[in-house]
Amino acid sequence: MKKLSALGVSALAVAGVAGLTQSEAAKRSAQIAKSFAPFAPGVKTRADESKFYVESDGMPEHELMSGIVAWQQQVALPQNYAGTNAWSIPLFPKPAVNPLSAKDHFFRGAIAIAANGVPIFNPIKNDGRTDTLIAGELDKFGGHSGRGDDYHYHIAPLHLQAKLGNDLPVAYALDGYAIFGYLCSGGSTPKDLDSFNGHTTKDRGYHYHASKTYPYLNGGFHGEVVEAGGQVDPQPFAQPVRPALPPLRGAKVTTFRRLGEKSWSLGYELNGKTHFVNYSLMSDGNYRFEFVSPDGSKMVETYRPGQRRPGGGPGGGRRGGGGGEERAFFATNHEFFDANHNHEISLHEVDQQIRSVFANTGQLSGAIGRFAASHAASFDFDKSGKIDLQEALDGFRAALHHADLNHDHSLSGAEWKQ
Repeated sequence: MKKLSALGVSALAVAGVAGLTQSEAAKRSAQIAKSFAPFAPGVKTRADESKFYVESDGMPEHELMSGIVAWQQQVALPQNYAGTNAWSIPLFPKPAVNPLSAKDHFFRGAIAIAANGVPIFNPIKNDGRTDTLIAGELDKFGGHSGRGDDYHYHIAPLHLQAKLGNDLPVAYALDGYAIFGYLCSGGSTPKDLDSFNGHTTKDRGYHYHASKTYPYLNGGFHGEVVEAGGQVDPQPFAQPVRPALPPLRGAKVTTFRRLGEKSWSLGYELNGKTHFVNYSLMSDGNYRFEFVSPDGSKMVETYRPGQRRPGGGPGGGRRGGGGGEERAFFATNHEFFDANHNHEISLHEVDQQIRSVFANTGQLSGAIGRFAASHAASFDFDKSGKIDLQEALDGFRAALHHADLNHDHSLSGAEWKQ
């Protein structure tokens, strides 16, 4: 398949696109590329005879996550949206015979790609009813990180107009049609938008507009797309390294800083106290996470790409409601885990005590060993028949999270007695 550079396609041939000439394909590719060009070199584009491709790491230049008041405990990690895992849109979109609405379709995955290479998801989350903006799940730029630590927007990224102006699209829907801001060319307000926030004009053809209320951007697809598994297919996939976590009730993300080229810090407030999650991509390809408590104590975890553990604790385990078995275990063994005898078991204490066991004996034994052995699927992740230190840490952290009724990263006496 021949490929066309998004900015220099005229030198290459385009074969057999429904009678379209090389110059028509070149013109279309160059037109689309104008929106993405201001965000180079972080965003790269290319095209072949039928598709326009966008490559990025999904990490925008602006501040991330700040302002979220309904936080899923996720952070933003770079993604490999490149090569065969790049975003693609039809170079020449076609109107669908049966257009599909985002009100009852496409609750998974992206529905558009922003000009800065960040995917845009349905404003309604995957439960099919919750408006992410109204629910307080989005930061000041309309984005957040998903359960794979993949940053994405849920509303039109109008802040990009600072570079693009009003006359260039801020995004392209995955059916290939452009998404503009609030205004038409010339500065007028569109008054004839269809149910998908789109209309046709002489200068822009069919296109979508942003709106201040739902659907915020394309409310479905005027153009042809394939739906599979509740999302547009095909589309790139995120590459998570940590398990998905439950919401942290009452937490508010307050700060985000870039500490270096591959190092970041997220701060959040919970019960009037400030916590930090500092994380970085190390030279060996692993991710190092440092969880800093209000008292300055730290817990460090390392995650290996491709070794994501199932479940919902910091390193795996089970997710969801319940947790009675885990609470019973911690109640029985609270004297061991509650190292400072304050009637509260923290993640730091769990980490400290498990490390001390391995430092002394090199393995789990007694009650904690029996608990781990009886839940081997949550501990012996590599199915080696032996639980190493990292597996023990991950398993017991997950058990604490599963038992933690108020999601404050610790287990009080009132909780473990329930």
